Amino acid sequence: MKRNQLVLVACFVLLKAYPQSSSPVIDSLKKSIVPGSGAVQQFELLLKICEEYKFLNPDSCFHYSKKALELVPRLNDSSGFAKAEIYTAYYYYTTGKSDQALPIADKNIQRLKGKENLQSLLAQYYSFSGLCLMKMDRKKDALERFYEALKIAEQSNDYATQVRAQSNIGWVSMELNQYEKAIESFRKALDLFETKNAPVRNIGIIYNNLASCYGAVNQLDSAKKYSQLGISIAEKNNDLTSLANGHFILGTAFEKMGQLENALASFQKAVPIREKAGDPFFIVSDLAEIANLYAKMGRAEEGIASSLKALDIASKNNLTAKLPMIYTALAGSYEAKGDYKSANIAYKKLSDLKDSLYSDASPKALAEMAAKYETEKKEQQILLQRSELKRKNFVMAAIVVLVALAALLSYSLYRRYRLKQKAKMQAEIMRQQELAARAVLEAEERERQRIAKDLHDGVGQIMSAAKMNLSAFENELQFNSNEQKQKFERIITLVDESCKEVRAVSHNMMPNALLKSGLASAIREFTDKIDNKLIKIDLYSEGLNERMDSNMETVLYRVIQECVNNVIKHAKANRLDISLIKDKDGISATVEDNGRGFDTNSKSFSEGLGLKNIRTRVEFLKGTVEYNSKPGKGTLVAIHVPCQ
Repeated sequence: MKRNQLVLVACFVLLKAYPQSSSPVIDSLKKSIVPGSGAVQQFELLLKICEEYKFLNPDSCFHYSKKALELVPRLNDSSGFAKAEIYTAYYYYTTGKSDQALPIADKNIQRLKGKENLQSLLAQYYSFSGLCLMKMDRKKDALERFYEALKIAEQSNDYATQVRAQSNIGWVSMELNQYEKAIESFRKALDLFETKNAPVRNIGIIYNNLASCYGAVNQLDSAKKYSQLGISIAEKNNDLTSLANGHFILGTAFEKMGQLENALASFQKAVPIREKAGDPFFIVSDLAEIANLYAKMGRAEEGIASSLKALDIASKNNLTAKLPMIYTALAGSYEAKGDYKSANIAYKKLSDLKDSLYSDASPKALAEMAAKYETEKKEQQILLQRSELKRKNFVMAAIVVLVALAALLSYSLYRRYRLKQKAKMQAEIMRQQELAARAVLEAEERERQRIAKDLHDGVGQIMSAAKMNLSAFENELQFNSNEQKQKFERIITLVDESCKEVRAVSHNMMPNALLKSGLASAIREFTDKIDNKLIKIDLYSEGLNERMDSNMETVLYRVIQECVNNVIKHAKANRLDISLIKDKDGISATVEDNGRGFDTNSKSFSEGLGLKNIRTRVEFLKGTVEYNSKPGKGTLVAIHVPCQ
């Protein structure tokens, strides 16, 4: 499956080099460093010079950071190393040495923990370390750092770091193809930037990221609008990275619109700018995207050359995160050329990479992390409310001592207020628990969709290609006997059956009938596939002509699927009746078999994982589930879900 062409932008990275090596501000700062002046004054001036140079010339930034570090022993400031070494870390990061930048960040995070007056710097280090981890393809670890940076920045009212953290969280979501979540994070970052007047220079990157996400969900007019806005801001700020990204994202939007010549023109504008910035992480992305475009335009040889060049740069710079998009582009170029053998090799490598792509951070794990962050944030608010209540208690106690009547009245009012606050807190805790459960279930469904899509588009395509090649190879072989020919045909039959099995597994994980026709059709399609010789299944449905909420349909489908699977695995039944009825009160579903039944009071019943999953999913819909069974008497599962 081809990786979406619009995912190519990192957040708040620093630039490799700009045309100018100085500015009036830098010249003025340099003149302010007077020989013989105090070490503290010189140190602060050197840090300001580093701050200016980090967006202009990383080499100069590194040079002045070393000068600042030489002054640290003369300072009466234990945090001097942390203040200066962040610019050393920036240098290694922008020169493609994230593995050298990360240890510097980790060391200073430990230095700064617990120092209340340096929380803003600590948040910056957490955010920066997350960028290093992203370039090292450790998405889950990176996301933890970004959330930690956001939490600390919120506590210290550091709006610039909040903007960066929200944008970086969006980057992780974008890299995992969770574009709606990414758009939400980027919009939060822009809102902070605009409402809090946060001092962030390269804000054009966020507009580029928004354009990239809108392109990924085929909102191409929005993609074009935001990429052009990002280009305009980048030109104004002389921001080479954002300028190159903007042209490239605009090119990918043109490509999706079918305007291939316009797309190539945009890419060609971006290439020299990107080479001047010099970050291999983005150069590799650009080459892969250009290769995809060449394949579409029938210029396969140029596409292959661009892909191989990207692969060489990625290998030399240990950019494993970029290998899937490179092999996708390479396979597509080989297919355009008609070299199916080489294309199959590239697809095989791509399939192997996909097995490890989500091992670092699955969408479910990332959803749980986001829910954890929101819960912790609410808990902090609750703690603040409790602290405020304690203060009010003290004031009321003083009033009680002074005026008895006023104290009684105040106490009555206070009790009512306390009960209200407790009710609000309990309601908020329940809401957060529901949100966490929703996030986990939605992540699980997205993961099912991803696996089903990977099976269908990845393994399925490879198996189809294998069958195609075997069929083509059959015409070239000279069989010595009919037995040899029959053996070869059996091989093709096995490959064909494997293709069907992959499609069957894919459709079972995310049935098309559920997406197209609704709950009743999906369940009927599922039960029709079960052998009647194994068990006879009768399905009755009423009132399900109109589509319901997609979440409700999906959850009910999974619940009934689980019930049927339990009957087949454990009940030893030969008949199963399923009923689905929708009325004004909600949806009622029953699953009844004539199997061996079980004791509903047994410990194994209450602790069974399958039954817990059913109960959890039904409770998510605010419904109820009841079991009626006895040994030898069969089992009845009754489910009721109210209308939402």
